[in-house]
Amino acid sequence: MTLAFSTLFLVAPLLLYLLHALWRLIASDNLISTLVAVFAYLLSAVLFRLCLPTLSLLPVWLPFLYAGLWLGLAGLLAIIACGDAQWNGLRLRGLSQKTSCYFMAQFSLLYGIVLLNPVLSGKPLQAFVALPPFAAISGYLLYCTLLRISRNRQRTPWWALVFAVVLPPIVLSWVAEILVPLLLRYL
Repeated sequence: MTLAFSTLFLVAPLLLYLLHALWRLIASDNLISTLVAVFAYLLSAVLFRLCLPTLSLLPVWLPFLYAGLWLGLAGLLAIIACGDAQWNGLRLRGLSQKTSCYFMAQFSLLYGIVLLNPVLSGKPLQAFVALPPFAAISGYLLYCTLLRISRNRQRTPWWALVFAVVLPPIVLSWVAEILVPLLLRYL
């Protein structure tokens, strides 16, 4: 594979993921969703600055590389700010169905990786850190799945949220185990 094709193969999912996130925020036309996204970006930048204090511009660009962390924190903040939990599911008051599903999917992905990391021998977190394009693809597929499940409902059902927390870390672990040797050999 040529260098340009391999770079495009690895960078394109991240760029499309970020563009989709920005498009969701712009299309929602909602102050709450914009504020949680901006505050989550600042929070992730502060976390990166505290973890790696010697590199000065790292907090500015690293949240874009690890957009799953940034948008997962935005999902957590959106659930805290607008969450309405009842017996039949979770709904984010004041947000559209698409924006709600987007924030719930990103939070579920991040929460599942953190929750199942000890159980799966650290593989989900390794995949999340080492393979940001595949984490972005799984976040987008999770958003599409949650949107399809909750399309005709007012809320996202609990079983769908449990599915969204448990399945992506397992799939990311499997992808890391299978694809990393292939990528290292052929890219």
